[in-house]
Amino acid sequence: MSLAVLGFPIGHSISPAIHNAALFEMAKSDPRFAKWRYRRIEVEAERLSEVLPLLRKAGFRGLNLTIPHKVQALDLVVELSADARAIGAVNTLMASDDGWRGFNTDGYGLEQALREELEVDLEGSKVILLGAGGAARAAAAQCLLRGCRKLWIGNRSSH
Repeated sequence: MSLAVLGFPIGHSISPAIHNAALFEMAKSDPRFAKWRYRRIEVEAERLSEVLPLLRKAGFRGLNLTIPHKVQALDLVVELSADARAIGAVNTLMASDDGWRGFNTDGYGLEQALREELEVDLEGSKVILLGAGGAARAAAAQCLLRGCRKLWIGNRSSH
């Protein structure tokens, strides 16, 4: 089973180390995971639409997307989750018989990390969000969905 993270540039990503370590641990209790591998694939923005079908045909079952692909992928999936549609960005693709299904797990992941690691609940919180890219959109949407009291967004540009 092949999995990967796609981005440009992507050489700095530690996702393969993290995911392959998790797969190794999972294989100890379930041998189905023994042959799963997570790779890093550098894909320039203008090539994403041609690369996605090739990866599906090559047997990739799941992909994570990072800069610059999160917004572009909205138009390249056969099905889009409600979260991804609302956020306007995709960070996770799952292969299906007719193409890729798109999801966004950024906001949920942020909320879980805040709750589990810092014991912070978004409800009623005041939040300062630095950045306005794909992951920041997901974070902002999750904050509002969970009832944060105030949300300030700072970005290095006015766009």
